[in-house]
Amino acid sequence: MKLFFIIFLLAPLLSVCQTKQVKLKVVQVMPYCGGAKPSKNIQDKNVAAPYACKKLVFVSDQQKVDSLATNAKGELSIKLPYGDYKFFEPWKYYRKIPEGMAEDNLQMDCLEKEWGSEDLRIIVTKKGTQIQNNLKFPKCPHQFPCLINKHLPR
Repeated sequence: MKLFFIIFLLAPLLSVCQTKQVKLKVVQVMPYCGGAKPSKNIQDKNVAAPYACKKLVFVSDQQKVDSLATNAKGELSIKLPYGDYKFFEPWKYYRKIPEGMAEDNLQMDCLEKEWGSEDLRIIVTKKGTQIQNNLKFPKCPHQFPCLINKHLPR
C-alpha cells in the first residue's frame, strides 16, 4: 500500500520532467503580389512579418490533437512533452478549401497533398528543441499550387 502511495505521488513529478517549455517566434515572409512585374530590388526584398494572432492545430506523434494561437508579436509559448509535433493551419487540418478560393478552380489531388503537408514541425527532446519548415506561406493567391486557372492580379 505504501509503495502504491509513493508511486501515486511521484508519477506527476516524473511526467513534469518529461516536458520542455517551447518558445518560438513565428514569422511569415510576405511576397510581392502586385500586378506589374517587380524590379530585381523588389523581388529580392522579402518582408518578414509576425504570424500574429493566428491559430495553429498541432498533432503529436501519439496522434493527440490540440491547438494554440500566437500572440500579437507572432510568439507562441507552450509546454510540450518530448515528441514530434506537426503544426497545420486550420484549413489544412480540417481539410477545407483555402479562404478566397473556388472549389471548381482547384485540382483536388493537389489539394489532398496540401492538406497532408505540415506548415511547421517541432521535435522536442531532452537535449533541445528542433524546428523545421517555418511557415511556408502566404503565397500570392495566383501562386497557389493547386489552381487550375491562375488569374494574375489586375
